[in-house]
Amino acid sequence: MSSVMFTRTVCDRLQIIEPLVRAGSVLDVGCVDARNSRDSAAQRIERKPNLLFKRICELNPNTIGLDIDPEGVRVLQSMGYNAVCADAHTMDLGRSFDLIVAGEIIEHLENPGIFLRNLRRHLKPDGRLIISTPNPFYAAQSWKIWRYGRPAVHEDHLGWQDPITLKALLERCGFKVIDGCWVQPRASLLKTWRRLLRRYFSHTFLMVARPAAPNPSPARSAEP
Repeated sequence: MSSVMFTRTVCDRLQIIEPLVRAGSVLDVGCVDARNSRDSAAQRIERKPNLLFKRICELNPNTIGLDIDPEGVRVLQSMGYNAVCADAHTMDLGRSFDLIVAGEIIEHLENPGIFLRNLRRHLKPDGRLIISTPNPFYAAQSWKIWRYGRPAVHEDHLGWQDPITLKALLERCGFKVIDGCWVQPRASLLKTWRRLLRRYFSHTFLMVARPAAPNPSPARSAEP
């Protein structure tokens, strides 16, 4: 992995996303927050004023949100957002995008490779993909294993990625990784002090990738 990648840590994904999202067409995949899954979609969205999709739309109104959660999509539509309900593995939106954001979704999916190849088909030749996911080596996870006997895992998570494995997967699926950084929100120093010594213990990581030629199966280029 390039030595220029993962040499910095940000406290908010938007610090990396904002410069790339301001212009062009944007697709936000997984636009409904899956956390607190026992609540209704309306409750999750109302309680999440900093929902990433909302923040992206504030920066660029030319943003489409996509999620497999029909209730959540209906709530977003009722709020005036452009959102569609579809499976990210199989969606065919009939167009391509300048930027695709996939924040904290790949760990929920049964087939990450199929998912990434489909994003690749929906990305313009000079487009960018931003993907973020929890870090399995997050310092607080080992603390939880010592304290509770097991790490904390979301009930809907199906797999882990780290920067090494995700880079390899992205390359196999037709991407070239061009940037990467750690994401570390405020956290208890007692539980996470090791991240101060080694960034690899940070909470989350983010990668930026571009298509690697040739496009395996381009999406139809018709604009809406």
